[in-house]
Amino acid sequence: MVASICWPSASEFMGKLKLNIKGLVVAFIGALVANLLHFPLPWLLGPLLAVNLCGAIGVQVQCNELWRKCGQVIIGMTLGLYFTPTLVNAIGDYLIFVCIGVLWAVSLNIILAILQRRFNHVDWATAWFASSIGSASEMVNVAIKHNAKIDKVVAAHTLRITLLVISLPLLLGMIFPIDPTQVLKSVNPSFDVLTLLLLGFMAIASALFFQKIKLLNSWLLGPLIVIGIWSYWGLLTEKMPNLLIYLGQLCIGWSLGSKFPYDFFQVNKKFIFNTLLFNSLAVFLTLCLCFGLGFFLKIDIQILLLGLSPGGIAEMSLTAKALGVAVPIVVAFQVTRLIFVILTSSLIFRLSHYTIQKYKNYKE
Repeated sequence: MVASICWPSASEFMGKLKLNIKGLVVAFIGALVANLLHFPLPWLLGPLLAVNLCGAIGVQVQCNELWRKCGQVIIGMTLGLYFTPTLVNAIGDYLIFVCIGVLWAVSLNIILAILQRRFNHVDWATAWFASSIGSASEMVNVAIKHNAKIDKVVAAHTLRITLLVISLPLLLGMIFPIDPTQVLKSVNPSFDVLTLLLLGFMAIASALFFQKIKLLNSWLLGPLIVIGIWSYWGLLTEKMPNLLIYLGQLCIGWSLGSKFPYDFFQVNKKFIFNTLLFNSLAVFLTLCLCFGLGFFLKIDIQILLLGLSPGGIAEMSLTAKALGVAVPIVVAFQVTRLIFVILTSSLIFRLSHYTIQKYKNYKE
């Protein structure tokens, strides 16, 4: 017997379409307002904050998965163009700090998990995977296997990324003499339409291929790797058009902001407040570490901050791009940490859970 395919009814389809159109309008208005207010990364922050605000007041909006993938493909292509031979070769000078970044991610994971368990009173699985400095989607997949509370895991990751995307550009803008709102305006794109279509086809094909072989963050890393190789070989020297970059940022910000269930803010106020507080502590500790390393060693503090910060690849790389920081080096930090955390988070969780149980049994 052939299994029947369950297509959504016309009313369900129209309902989802209306919510997505509403989400796109809200995201676009948020981007325009943020741009008028001269926010750093306005086309990322504006949609994120606008959609979050809708969720906070109980207005439901949606973001189809295709929008997020569209944003990741565009951002992957954009970042790949920065992989020039000079910048790629410079990654070797930061290898020791990349290793420090991996150890720092595990340390922050332990600190944040203990705080989550102590003050938010969640089980250890929820506390651990909500605090893991890795891809939210991958952490959710692992958390499901350990019976963690998925809504809180998703919320904690989204809150962490949101806080970092908002705070880091502002902090760096205050500490260093940089105007992040002006960087993209100086770009003179030189791609013709045919070249863009060809690169877009290559980017989507690479994303689908890497998804097939289960590469982490395939819709971002696939285009980044393929376009990055072409750029490294000197076959691509152009920049992406600003309108496409803005669209990619809007899609990423909209997707992040829509992660919360529309009533999550109303019923989890304490969890949200504490999680923001814990992640603010993580940012502060990272600042202390980076300035401490910068004081004793000759190292670019901006690269360290964006590389060691517990953010996501797309968000931290976009921030690096806007601030004029070496994108490939920041990507190297973030990708190395991401792979390590995803490969080891489940193992470290089991060891920590076993240690906690042994300690409880010993006390009894």
